[in-house]
Amino acid sequence: MHLTSKGGFDLVGAQNDAMAVGARKAFEGIAKVEERGHGLRLAYTGVDGLPNTGQTWVRSGTLKATVIVPPNAGQAISMIALAIKTGLGVPERSYTVPSSFPALKRLAR
Repeated sequence: MHLTSKGGFDLVGAQNDAMAVGARKAFEGIAKVEERGHGLRLAYTGVDGLPNTGQTWVRSGTLKATVIVPPNAGQAISMIALAIKTGLGVPERSYTVPSSFPALKRLAR
């Protein structure tokens, strides 16, 4: 959550898209209209960015944004195949490149 200068918060950032949607649904269940309204006006963000969940939730307005994390299974298989072929070990670390959905330029507006 991002705290505002007034001590409240205006953003809920979750470790994945489903958690962000779950947090939003928790606010939908609040009986007090004012509190529920504040909760539903917050920006909700998650991580995963799968086309049928996170990206769809962004397009529908349920989430403000998500971080697309590319699948890494193909990369892992390629690394193992190369290690077997060359006899060398696999690197201790490898990286994927996440991206914002929608693009950061669009979010900045």
